Amino acid sequence: MIKNSKVSSNINQWNIEYDQNGFVSDEKWLVTAEKTEDILQLSHIYHEGPILDVGFYTENYKIYVIYDNDWDKPKEVFESKKTEFIENKLYELIDKYANA
Repeated sequence: MIKNSKVSSNINQWNIEYDQNGFVSDEKWLVTAEKTEDILQLSHIYHEGPILDVGFYTENYKIYVIYDNDWDKPKEVFESKKTEFIENKLYELIDKYANA
């Protein structure tokens, strides 16, 4: 059950592959996350769809949009020191890529 009111119904288009801090159940999931490269990873329900990956690298949080497992050439990268910017961008990307 989704308890994070910021998550749209488009989350149903995604599989949660890795979730360090209860993304769908806690609106403060990123604030409480340990600052590691592995915070959250969502993969699209369609095999050829994207991966959304959230991690912390050196001084910034980053979101990578990955197609075809090509981590060397992400389709998009967004980074910020501010958790609220990362969270808002992630919610936007979940909707943007919902239909792959």
